Amino acid sequence: MSLSPKLEEIVSSIEKSFEIKDDFLVKATEYFIESMNVGLESPKPSKDVMPMIPTYVTSIPTGKEVGLYLAADLGGTNFRVCSIDLKGDHTFSMKQSKYRIPVDLMKAEKSNDLFGFLAKKVQSFLLENHSEACTAKNTEPLKLGFTFSFPVNQTALNRGTLIRWTKGFDIPDTVDRDVVELLQANLTILEVNVKVVAIANDTVGTLLTAAYSNDSAKTNRNTIIGCIFGTGTNGAYFESKIPKLSSSTGKSQGMVINTEWGSFDNGLKILPSTEFDEIVDSETANPGYHLFEKRISGMFLGEILRVALIHLFKKG
Repeated sequence: MSLSPKLEEIVSSIEKSFEIKDDFLVKATEYFIESMNVGLESPKPSKDVMPMIPTYVTSIPTGKEVGLYLAADLGGTNFRVCSIDLKGDHTFSMKQSKYRIPVDLMKAEKSNDLFGFLAKKVQSFLLENHSEACTAKNTEPLKLGFTFSFPVNQTALNRGTLIRWTKGFDIPDTVDRDVVELLQANLTILEVNVKVVAIANDTVGTLLTAAYSNDSAKTNRNTIIGCIFGTGTNGAYFESKIPKLSSSTGKSQGMVINTEWGSFDNGLKILPSTEFDEIVDSETANPGYHLFEKRISGMFLGEILRVALIHLFKKG
């Protein structure tokens, strides 16, 4: 079936609006690096600045660490709970369960609706895989790292307040609250013998896991960055110079930085924008934010295509 000349022209116009030239990639890369540097200097979150959030993770695993630890990962439509037994030789064994987040909890009225659900899933995982740890109240609690893949203002390894929801979540009651405290409070209510000792972005977890598994003496390679290209997109790396920390504390300490590069160029100074991008953005819970993510990540690409097809149908 061939298209009419009019429709062919419209399709060609849409295709051209999504084309990227080599010279644009060079300019975008330069502006991306510039935005990272501005973010490292800016002490307060701003819509027009790449967040470059300090994580307070001040070292990278050597691969010699040992012990049993828990991880809980809220990164999008699923919640994962894992137990990881580090062997000390760059290897580990892991048990994992995955739970679908009910749609009504992604846009709940109260924070405890969601965090109560998460705590119950941690409890269920422990009862199934480590029942002795779940019921032993007089023993040292299991340490849990909370992978929370949303923008937070992190002030310590185990403290972080939500800046804004992304990826379809919209629970206003959670904004500006410490998500570690919310999870810990709900675990305590259930009398689960677990202590949340750290909060990290999924990119941080990716970086640290890869570093632990990599035996650089054998591979002759170092782990440089952790990247996510999935429901959303983001990256984390170790940064030795963080001006916004040294200006507030009088000293500079190297640590892993969560770039939150999904927020790159929210001002659209260099990123291209089509009418379809604008429609998709306007229908999200955070219009005007995470505009880079909304142009390249899995959660939005299908929607951009759907909106473009509807446009073609109407022109048809």
